[in-house]
Amino acid sequence: MIVGPSSKGRGCRVSKGDHALDTWNLSSLMELLASDPEPLGDVDVAVPEGSDVIRVTLKEKGDLDVFVAVSGQEILASVALAPADSVPRREAFERMVLSTHKLVPLSTFGLIRVNDEEWYELFGALSARSSAEAVVEEVAVLAANAVDAANMIEEWKSGEFEA
Repeated sequence: MIVGPSSKGRGCRVSKGDHALDTWNLSSLMELLASDPEPLGDVDVAVPEGSDVIRVTLKEKGDLDVFVAVSGQEILASVALAPADSVPRREAFERMVLSTHKLVPLSTFGLIRVNDEEWYELFGALSARSSAEAVVEEVAVLAANAVDAANMIEEWKSGEFEA
């Protein structure tokens, strides 16, 4: 038997030959993440008004915000790291990040716009048909990687880290 998410966030059983697994939606993801899964620790979960994104605040990671969304057949998780303009020697920094990002498990560096400002982000993606355990693991690993990435950015800014 395969266990997948139902529209209410609970697993539904389908046979191995059945390819009609349900997919996660905003409501079922909210229920899963609000249950304080052990790998995430104590979390606050909210959907900011007017959005279709879940903000998961990991209290044990210094109130780190991970934003989670479902888009079609994909679940996306993202952490905004730092305004791009705050990082000195951007070209060298971006070259270093692009050449070493394979060393960061389950996460990728990117650029996003936040209030008309370019920010570095760390993000991950997985199938909207993933197990609850895989979804929680993605958020937990992304959060740990984001803390490391934020520390690396601060070291880069202070000149402690060189490419």
